[in-house]
Amino acid sequence: MKREGRVGSIGVSNFLPEHLERIIGETGQTPVINQIELHPLYQQRDVRDFHREHNIQIECYSPLGTGTVLKHPVIAEIAARHGKSPAQAILRWHLQQDLVVIPKSVTPERIRENLEIFDFELSDDDMRRIDGLDDPKNGKTGSKPEESNDLF
Repeated sequence: MKREGRVGSIGVSNFLPEHLERIIGETGQTPVINQIELHPLYQQRDVRDFHREHNIQIECYSPLGTGTVLKHPVIAEIAARHGKSPAQAILRWHLQQDLVVIPKSVTPERIRENLEIFDFELSDDDMRRIDGLDDPKNGKTGSKPEESNDLF
C-alpha cells in the first residue's frame, strides 16, 4: 500500500527488534513508529538502541507504568521539587528523551495536568535518578510480545 501511495507511513505496535528486522528484510520498508511499553521501571534500553539505529520513533504506552511509578519516592521527590505532580515529572522524563508519549486518562483535570509539562525541565541529575529506576526483570506491566505475537 505504501508503494502504491495509499499509505504515507507505516507504524507497528509491540514489535521487538527481531520482528522489525523481519518486516524490514521481507518488505524493504522500515516502520516510522513502534508503540511499546516504556516507563521509568521498564525502560527497554536495548530495544531503544535498535530503534535509534534504524530511525524508528518510539511511542510509549503505559508511560506511567499503569500508575505503579507514580508512588515511587524518587519520582515524588523530583516532582515536589519542581512543583509538579509525579505524572508530570514522568511525562517530562519521556519528552526529554524524544519519546512520543500519550498518557491515558478520562478525567478532565488529569488531562489538563498532563498537558502542563512544557513549563519546566528536569535536570541531568533528575534524569539520571529516574534512569536508575529501571527494573527490566520486574518492571513490565503488560503482556510480552515474544509470548503473545504468534505472527512471528
